[in-house]
Amino acid sequence: MSTVREKLIEATFEEVFTKGYNGASLANILNRAEVKKGAMYHYFSSKKEMVLAMVKEQHQERIERKWKPLIDEENDTLSVIISSLKDTKRWDLTNGCAFGNLMQESFDQDEDFAKLLEEILDSWKNLFIVALKKAQNKQQIKDDINLEQCATFIIATFEGALLLSKKSKDTKNFEDCMTQLTIFLNTLKK
Repeated sequence: MSTVREKLIEATFEEVFTKGYNGASLANILNRAEVKKGAMYHYFSSKKEMVLAMVKEQHQERIERKWKPLIDEENDTLSVIISSLKDTKRWDLTNGCAFGNLMQESFDQDEDFAKLLEEILDSWKNLFIVALKKAQNKQQIKDDINLEQCATFIIATFEGALLLSKKSKDTKNFEDCMTQLTIFLNTLKK
């Protein structure tokens, strides 16, 4: 059974994911969570504080759940990256990436959001760097690869592909981008 706070966090995620931060309604969040406004104020002083908590808890957890297996991979890290990227069932190609959607909302105007989103992006990039370094150490990929640039390129391509798919309502855009990203990733092999 979920606590009131957990219900608020999950309802906030769903509302912000589907409507964006600016379009998210506190009333809708409370209705989704089946929580009264007074109970919300016991945990959070504002919608912003609730969204910040949701981003810290939900986005970091979702990124780790989807991408941490790369670090645990003992055999062919690059193949796991490629199969993860190409598995269209893993991604919401209609609504895009919850984290990417938040990054597009001009949070650079709000220092709290900008800092938190940058931390999560850095953490995500570091996951890829660690996985690629592990592959490099196992002689699976070339030694002269700039791992940070490669990790940034993977994330940027992936996020761009999700955005194109969301905007065009056509999964072919995502699939085409992942095909080209796969071609690039295969050039990293020794």
